[in-house]
Amino acid sequence: MTLNYSTPAVNPKLGSSFAIFASAYTCLVLMLVVLEQLGLSTLTIDHVIVVAPALFYIAIGFMTRTIAVDDFFVAGERVPPLYNALALNAMVFGGSLLAGSIAAFFFIGIDAIAIPVGLFAGLVLMAVLFVPHLRKAGAYTVPGFLHLRFGRKTIRPAASVLMIAPCLIAIVAEVALGGKLVGYLLPTPQALGIDLSPASLFTLLVVASIVIAVVLGGMRAATWTQCAQFVVVLGLIAPLIVVSVIRTNLPLPQLTYGGQLEEIKEREASKGFITTTRPKTLSDVLPGQGAQPVTRPAERMFSALSPVDFVLLIFCLAVGVASHPTFLPRLSTTPTILASRRMFGWVTMIGAFVVLTIPAYAFFTKAMAVEALIGVPVSDLPAWARALQQLGFISLPGNQFEQLGGAQRVTFQPDSLALILPMAGQLPRVFFGLAAAALLAAVAACAAGHLVALANTVSDDIYHGTLRRNASPARRLLVARLSMIVFGIFVYFLAQGHVDPLRWAMVSLSLAAGTFFAVLVLSVWWRRLSAKGALAGMVAGFAVTALYLNASGAPLLGIDSLNAAAIGVPVSFVSAAIVSLLFGAPDAHALEAVEDLRVPAGETLQSRMVRLASRTKPTL
Repeated sequence: MTLNYSTPAVNPKLGSSFAIFASAYTCLVLMLVVLEQLGLSTLTIDHVIVVAPALFYIAIGFMTRTIAVDDFFVAGERVPPLYNALALNAMVFGGSLLAGSIAAFFFIGIDAIAIPVGLFAGLVLMAVLFVPHLRKAGAYTVPGFLHLRFGRKTIRPAASVLMIAPCLIAIVAEVALGGKLVGYLLPTPQALGIDLSPASLFTLLVVASIVIAVVLGGMRAATWTQCAQFVVVLGLIAPLIVVSVIRTNLPLPQLTYGGQLEEIKEREASKGFITTTRPKTLSDVLPGQGAQPVTRPAERMFSALSPVDFVLLIFCLAVGVASHPTFLPRLSTTPTILASRRMFGWVTMIGAFVVLTIPAYAFFTKAMAVEALIGVPVSDLPAWARALQQLGFISLPGNQFEQLGGAQRVTFQPDSLALILPMAGQLPRVFFGLAAAALLAAVAACAAGHLVALANTVSDDIYHGTLRRNASPARRLLVARLSMIVFGIFVYFLAQGHVDPLRWAMVSLSLAAGTFFAVLVLSVWWRRLSAKGALAGMVAGFAVTALYLNASGAPLLGIDSLNAAAIGVPVSFVSAAIVSLLFGAPDAHALEAVEDLRVPAGETLQSRMVRLASRTKPTL
């Protein structure tokens, strides 16, 4: 019998819709530039540049509300490749990793290239290992894929529970950073007559805006808000291009920041503020929460990270991105398997552009900061340095005649370094707001993706897949929406603690890699893997990675705790293989599923399961 498969229709007006959004946002920025020259206050500019995009996202979320299960969980499988690529890049290069990478380049120099390269390598690894096979499965979640692959009831809820930790940690990291960014732009709660601490109010605003934007539409709302948010993230390039033109006469900062590195190197030699050149462990050299000085050279390779830490950091980030249970369900939102392949063509192009832009942004910022702030008497500092000090971005000594050349003279707040460039370039205040809005958009895009992944797994894998198989579509969507609200409340309280966004984001990727990477690779590429082996691999990988992340004392084999996935992934591989070989071969369902996954065409496993289930229902 021949089955006819229909391809979901793609909205032909998507291009026009996003052109309208991009044009509206550009017009808003240009209007604020004009009004600033006419005397509009900086406070009003900051308010508008924060509130207007947030209202855009909420409006998009409201317009993409849905009551259809497929729309809520996989955006109706109607997302074209380009838009899916924008959404995936917005999640992978989220606010924590974007701001953290800029800070890492600023403080530890070129060794920080391991972070964006690792994230990009993860996207390439995902394309090579998983794309057509997971799209052929068509599952709503990673636990759903494992259920389709093995057909066992235990593996689905177990995988669902194990994915909560990495996703929740990532959301907390993003929300904590978002709260700090909002605090730079909005007045204190006391000035507004609100009896809350600044951290509580600003964190609440971030969490509420994220939840409201996606609670009605799920993956569909998240997809289109993330596309819009990536447009806003591109606003970070505007001040960089302007500063590049001012300093190099060329609007190509990605190709001209080598000259800035040379300037930084010359000033390092002349001002003598470099005091540390020997590599330390990854945990020691990454920028932390408090303000810190610049003490390491910018251009010298392996002056901060050892070659082993450098390679392991790339590996852990790459396998974490490739197997993260938030990123992989994005594959099921494309109309076809071919579209998912084309999607990763766009993903690699956009990701490469981001990888080239991050160091350019950091080194242009550092060149201007080193030139104007270090080795200069306090009385000769530019006006923008005082403005940075008032915002809490930098700290300066109080002695008006003391030189700032010492290692402990000027300190920089890591989380705010991405906002220094517009002020150091003496650009209009709008560009400062533009950079802040870009980081907030990256925060919202990443956090929304993780939140939707958590809600989907609670609803589809735990509630519908395990507890209530006959649950109606309306009840499944209700559970997903309630889950978003509950997780949002939980994140609100966690994000007010001591959170280092960059480290927490890296912990999330390490946990995801240790738990899922080996099992996903073996699920696709090794027929002999059994359900028991997959479960053992996930549990062992998660346990070892989590224990090593929290271990104290001397590192095992010189592996830093943030690179815990370098231990967790091999343990997961070995555990899955041993249990599969010792405790029986996989059943016929698992063998048939793996053969189907390797045929990148035809009906998806999810669609087949739904079709066969509908046939077995008794008719009334």
